Order: sequence, then C-alpha cells, then structure tokens
Amino acid sequence: MDGSKSIALASRALRTTRAAALPIFAWPFFGLVVACTCWIYLIQVLDAERLQFERGAYDAASRVAASQAAQLSRDLTMIDQVLVLVGSHWQAVGGKAEQGALDEVVGPDKAILNISVVSPAGEMLFTNSPSAWSQEEQANLVRQPFFVEQNRNPADTMYIGPPRRMTGQDRPFTRFSRKILDASGSLAGFVVVALDSDALIPAYDSSVLGRHGFVTSVGLDGLARAFRAGGGARQFAPLPPSLRFALDSPQGQIHVSGKEFGDDVSRFVSWTRVDGFPVVMVAAADQADALAALNERRAASLRVAAGANFVLAVFVIIATMMSTRFHRERRQLELSQAAYRKATEGGTEGFFICQPVRGEGGAIEDYCVVDCNERGAGFLGSSRPAITGVRLGGLRGGLATEPFKQLLDKAFRLGSADEDFLLEAVNRQERRQLRVGVVRADGVLAITVRDVTLEKSHLADLERRGNEDTLTGLPNRAWIRAHLPAMLERADKAGAKVAVLFVDLDGFKLVNDTFGHGAGDEVLQHVGRRLKVSVRPMDHVVRLGGDEFVVVLELAGSQAEAEQVAERILHAFHAPFSTSKGTASVGTSIGISLYPVDAKDMETLYQHADLAMYQAKTSGKNRYHLFNPAFYEAMRLRTRREKELRAAIAENQFVMHYQARVDCKSGKVTSLEALVRWNHPAEGLLGPDEFIGLAEETGLILNLGELVIDLVCTQIAQWEHGVYGGVPVSVNVSSRQFNERDIRESIASALARHAIDASSVEIELTESSMVVDPVRTADNLQAIHALGVKLLVDDFGTGYSSLSMLHNMSFDVLKVDKSFTSRLGVDENGEVFFRAIITMAHSLGMRVVAEGVETAEQARILEALQCDELQGFYLFRPVPAEQLPDSLELQASAVPAT
Repeated sequence: MDGSKSIALASRALRTTRAAALPIFAWPFFGLVVACTCWIYLIQVLDAERLQFERGAYDAASRVAASQAAQLSRDLTMIDQVLVLVGSHWQAVGGKAEQGALDEVVGPDKAILNISVVSPAGEMLFTNSPSAWSQEEQANLVRQPFFVEQNRNPADTMYIGPPRRMTGQDRPFTRFSRKILDASGSLAGFVVVALDSDALIPAYDSSVLGRHGFVTSVGLDGLARAFRAGGGARQFAPLPPSLRFALDSPQGQIHVSGKEFGDDVSRFVSWTRVDGFPVVMVAAADQADALAALNERRAASLRVAAGANFVLAVFVIIATMMSTRFHRERRQLELSQAAYRKATEGGTEGFFICQPVRGEGGAIEDYCVVDCNERGAGFLGSSRPAITGVRLGGLRGGLATEPFKQLLDKAFRLGSADEDFLLEAVNRQERRQLRVGVVRADGVLAITVRDVTLEKSHLADLERRGNEDTLTGLPNRAWIRAHLPAMLERADKAGAKVAVLFVDLDGFKLVNDTFGHGAGDEVLQHVGRRLKVSVRPMDHVVRLGGDEFVVVLELAGSQAEAEQVAERILHAFHAPFSTSKGTASVGTSIGISLYPVDAKDMETLYQHADLAMYQAKTSGKNRYHLFNPAFYEAMRLRTRREKELRAAIAENQFVMHYQARVDCKSGKVTSLEALVRWNHPAEGLLGPDEFIGLAEETGLILNLGELVIDLVCTQIAQWEHGVYGGVPVSVNVSSRQFNERDIRESIASALARHAIDASSVEIELTESSMVVDPVRTADNLQAIHALGVKLLVDDFGTGYSSLSMLHNMSFDVLKVDKSFTSRLGVDENGEVFFRAIITMAHSLGMRVVAEGVETAEQARILEALQCDELQGFYLFRPVPAEQLPDSLELQASAVPAT
C-alpha cells in the first residue's frame, strides 16, 4: 500500500513539474522562433525591396523611353512632312526652288533645316547648306546610304541614314531622305534633310537615369542614330549583342552587365519602338545609382534587426520568469472560462464585459475589461489575454478611444446606447466601420461589436456609382443636382457667390468622325484632367454627358475670379490632345452665371450658364461669356417665335404672293415667282425676312417648303383655264430642303395630287445649295429635270458655283442677283459684269433673268445687253393671286412712275 501511494505521489509531482517546466522552455523556444521568423521575413522584405527598386528603375527607364519615343515620332513625322512639302515645292516650281522659301523651312525645336535636292543620276541640284556635305560625299552621291537605299526600296518612304559629322564641326547629324516623284509617278530626284542628331533626343532629367544613364535612338540595323548621356557624352560604343538582339521586339526591358557595356557600369535598360518608323528609343538607368538608397536602407535594417534580437532576448528572459510564477493561476482562470469562450468565439461579433472604475468622489473614471472574446479583443487592437483585467485607459489603438468611453458613459446613464465607429483596422490598411451596442446589467456593461464595413462600403459604392461619371471619374449630373443647393446655402451664410461655368467642347464631333469614338473617349478623359488642373483646389468639375462639362466655383469672391478660371480653362485647351489614333485639337466655349447676381435658385443658375455658353458659341466659339439678360430676352423671344412658327405651319397660316417675270423684248409675262407670306394672327402679314432664317436654323423649313409647294400647286390647278393657265410658277427651294429631303418625290407627289403638268412648275435653287454635296445635287437635279420641271439658279453671283457645275447640272434659267442690276447705269463695270454673265449663260443654253429691276434705264440697258427676262418693282410688285393683272401683256399702269 505504501509503495502504491509513493508511486502516485511521484507521478503527480512529475506532472506538476512538467506543467511548471512548460512555460520555462516555451518562452525561449518562442523567442527563437520569433527571431528566426523575423530574420527570414527581413531577408524576404529586403529581397522584395530590391525587386521593387529594380522595377522602379525599369519603370523610370520605360517612361523616359516612351516619352522620348513619342517625341521622336512627332519629330520624324514633322521631318517626313517637310520632305514631302519640299518635294512637292520642287516639282511645283519646275525644279527651280526659291532659296528664300527653303531657307525658312524649320524642323523640331524650330531649327532651320539643311535641305538638299539630288537628281536621279546622283547630281547635287540644290542645297541651302553646302557645309552639310563633304567634297568627297558630293563627288560620290551615288554611293551615299540614302541614294543606295532609296533606289533599292521601291516604296516611297522616308529613309533615316546613319549619323555623320558635318564638315568643320564636331556635332553629329543625321540625314533623312525621300523620293521626288513627277506627275506620272516616275523618279524625279531625292530630297535630303540634314538635322543635328541632338535635336532627335530632347534633354531629360538626368537624375531619373543616374550618373551613368543614357538615352539613345537605334535603327533596326543596330546602329545608334543619336545619343545623350547624363554626363553630356555624345558618342556611344556599339550596343552589346544581348541588347541588339532584344531590340527586335517592339518594347521590353533587360539588365545588361557592365562587362557587356565595356565600362564596368551595369544598367537597367528599357526600349520602345518609335511608332511608324524603323527606330527604337533606348533608355538605360545606372544600376548603382538606382540601388544606392536600397543599400543604405539594407544596412540600417540589419542594425535595427540586431538590436531587436537583443531586446527579444531580454524580453524572453523576463517573460519566462513571470510565466513560471503565474502559470498555475492563469491556467485555473482559463479552465473556468473555457466554456464561456467556447460559446462566444464561434460568432462574428466581438463581446465584452466591462466594469466601471470609480474615483474618490464616486464618479466613473474608467472601465475595466472583465472578460471578452478574441474577436472583441481584436477591435481594441490587442488579444483577449492581454486586455483581460486591463483598464481601457491603459490600452492604445482600436476602439480604445475617448468617443468609445463616452458611449459607455452614456449607456451606463441611460441603460443602453449604440453608435457607429470608423477606425483603422489592426495590421490592415483599409478603414473599418464598426457598430457598437452597449447594455447595462447588474452594474456592468455588456458590449457587442459588429463589423459593418461591407454594408457601409456597399452603400457608399452605390452612392458613388450614382454620382460618378464612369468614363472620366468626375462627378456627374446627379451629383451636381444633389450638392449644388447646399453650396448655394453655404454661400448665403458666408455672404459669398457661387459661379457656374458651363463648358462645351468645340470641334469634338470632328474628332469622333475623324478618329472614332474610342479616340473621342480618350479626349474626354484628357479634358477632365485639364479642367481639374485649371480650377482651384476647392472648385468642382462635373461632366454632364457627351462633351458638356460644368465647373462650380464655391464661395467665389467676385465675378473676376470666375473670369480668371475661364481664362485658365481656355488656355489649357490651346495644346492639342494626344490619342492612340492621332493628335486632336479641341476648343471650348464657356458660359458663366453667378449666384445670387444672375439667379436665385439652382435651375435658373444652371439655365443661365447654358445660355451664356450658347452666346459664346454664336459669337465665334473658343471664348467665354457672362450671362447677359438682353441675350436671354432675345433667346426667349426667339423660342416664342419658333413655337408660333410651328403652330403656323401646322395651322397653315401662310399665303402666297406672286411676282411676274416679263420678256425683255415683248413685255409679256413669261413666269411667276411664288413668294410666301406669314399671315400672323396678332402681327398681321409678315415678310420672309421675319421667319425664313429661323425656319432654316430650326429645320422647320423642311415642312414649310412642303407646304409652299402644295399651296403653289393648288393655285396652278385653279388657274388651269384662266389667263395664267399656261404661265409656269417658280418655287424657291432651300438648301436644307434640297439636301435633307427627297425633293424629287415631293414635287412628283404634288403634281400627281393636283393633276397639273410638270411644265407649269419651276424650281429656284441658290448657289449655296449646290456646294454641300455636288454629286447628290447633280443626281437630284437630273431626277427633277426628268419630270419636266425647269431648273433656275437664283441669286447668281453671290454664291460659289463654277462654270463646270452649272454645265454639269443642266440648269434652264440663270437669275442674276439684284446687286449686279443695281450697278447698271452707275459705272461701266456693272455692264461689263452683266455682259459676261449673259454671254456665259447663253453659251450654256440658259436664259438670263435680271432680278431687282428698279428703273427704266436699267430695263433699257438690259435689253441692249440681250438679257432675256426682267423682274423687279419697276415692272411688277409681289401681290396675292387675286390681284394679278387680267392680261399677260405689260401695261403702262403696271409700271410705277419714275
């Protein structure tokens, strides 16, 4: 029995010893693991930093290469254009170039170019810089690289020669050449441009690539065309073989050792193929300079790590001693709380039990964490064992803040409270949203903490998407409608102004039509960035949609501030926009409206800015305009007039007046011109000057033109058996009606509908209508002519028609504008012009009508000049159909007294 008891006691003592020995050996093991982990982590971090530094060097070299390649592409494109222009000029002047004209040809950086022209046989025909050629080169031009390459290559492209040195100078230069082709496409010579090689590589920030960094342009043959180094060197040894082979790809990166370069300087090399040309731009960053900061940080990190190991060793010793002392008490506490933790650790919420700590006066000074789960401890920036029994005031980070303590005070007073907190998550960069609920029970506080970051983030993302333009990242129309009213309220309180600048792009449609909508989107993104740079930090740039933007100047002090911002915006658009499809130039028109000067509410303020922008558009574009009440009133009246005009067309408030044309010799009426009048219900009879221009601008001229044709055909049908039954009536057709509608179908339909002959209708067309789309115009005129309808050129002499156009379009009658008629009898030039027009028209088989005949002397001169017909107030004024004379013969009573 005694032996059994001894064995049991020994076994219990052994278990106790093992339990006591566990923390003694655990802390040293823990310290060793931590030390090893830290060293491994440090080495990984240092390696990662090295990779990051190397990537940074590659990226810096890539940016320099890409920037230089883009600039070189523009320079080479300019040089190519110069070659083409010089070749065209050489051909245009018959091979005798004007020295002055070619001396002024400039290339990149406005440098005067050395230009030469060589014959197909290798003779120097022209050069504005003899020093650009050595005597040996001039004597053997046929052996020069450009001559050999241009004759070898059948394509007409620019050739970029190897670098040369100009006679008497140490600076290298490069020759560019192109073929000169004559009108038949045969070789007529070569044009050669010599340019300083330094101009092909602009200066760059040498600190980016380091002391031994460089930039060079290399041809696909592996030869450097130009070279620039941080130290100012201009010559460079042949590229290493590894780099020459790598340059076969359009772009890339490679590390080249100093042994390969031959100067013991290793470099990070990046290259980019120049768009459109057989040249590669190479940028090399000095490895030693790129990694200098890394090496310093590496040494400092190792020193810090050694010190940290020493501190860790001290900590492990102290922790081992403390663990040995408190091991048993802590283990008992863990066993008693195991069941509780098991129930709470499985949830997603943090949980605390806090007890108030009172001071001498009984007031609560702090709170002590009685217990919590691990998730709750994480919200306080610590672990559960570390904070159990610790006051909140002794903790740092997480929820251990003064607002959190204030929430606990509130819950202790009221019995419960809840609030949302925004804090930085431990060991994470993103901020987290926490919802905290506190309930008082039996003198302690039960606290629950839930992470609602995803919920808040989802709501914020929905709000952001609803208020952000997806293309430019700028606020959108919904954002400005939501926030502008609050800005106006703040301006009222501060006694300040709010300026709204309505920005509309000029020429943006041309960009879409020329380069495509992808390039248009790129331009819009560039526009957003330029606007952000042009405004003040507190201002807001908003994209409404399409090419419309709004800039809001909150708390503006004066009108001058808004004008200054507008000036900066206009200046920002002077430079063209680079897109993947090419370079686009876009201007802008800006309208400015101020609150509360121009408007008292958001909608009116926005409307007035829009109107001011429209005024800037109509004033010539690429400018800004402040809101003008007078312009607003004019626009309001115009809108009212447009509304009335729409109603007039719908209700047929128009009447037709007719002005006769008479034969110059017989005085007999040969035709009538139909002139529309608006019988306005309030203003009476209005002439065409009151509404035709508005109808053209708004497109109402299309429906009005259809109505006029129908009214005229109706009148012709009524005259069928009367005096004017055989007299044709001419109808004026606007350019929009002619080019935007099927005018042939409109006329044919009206003729069929009223059962009248096509010879009774004539169509008058102004010269401006024929230049919009000459091919379509010719087809339409031919189709109308095929109906049997005569065609008249109205107001001849004021447009842009040519003899070939008149001949190809087969007009029947030429109506000379009254501005020529008014000069008859005033000076000899009037008769000279009229005689030339009549001769030309008769030679083309057309009759001539003189418009605006006002005097008997004009009629006499026109008869002497053999003009066919006359029209004007001297003969007949426009009158309604019922007031036309009963006879087709010109009566003396019809002629006004002179």
